[in-house]
Amino acid sequence: MRFRTLLLATLALSAIAACKKKEEAPAAAVTPPPPPPPPAPTVSSIELGKHIGPNKRVTDTTSTFGVRDTLYLAVLSENTTAGSSLVAKWTFQTGQTVDSASQVIAAPDAANPVTVTEFHISKKTAWPAGKYKVEVMLDGASKGVRDFEIKK
Repeated sequence: MRFRTLLLATLALSAIAACKKKEEAPAAAVTPPPPPPPPAPTVSSIELGKHIGPNKRVTDTTSTFGVRDTLYLAVLSENTTAGSSLVAKWTFQTGQTVDSASQVIAAPDAANPVTVTEFHISKKTAWPAGKYKVEVMLDGASKGVRDFEIKK
């Protein structure tokens, strides 16, 4: 009987010790979630006009030009990184490319994440009257098209 009591006591103590070890195990380290990815680069505005200001923004947006006008395009982009590339492709109504230019975007200012990139085209002789368009691409992806017309 004594042996039986001793055996039961030993088993009870072993069970209690096993439970305590489980309780005392250190809690698993909680890993914080990863930070959200940065916002995707975007073109927030495409401005087309006859004049440009010192901030590289178009001062008089229009879609109608004269045959001797210089055409200005201001592209406002956000969340870009230094080295991103903008392309402006100007085409005539027949699909003929009039001009295509690319520019590397300047690093955005920490206080203002919007970057303005300016393009312009001019011609020594008169532009042919007709319908045109300019397409803006950011890092190879089309971000918008502006249709315009040159009238005599």
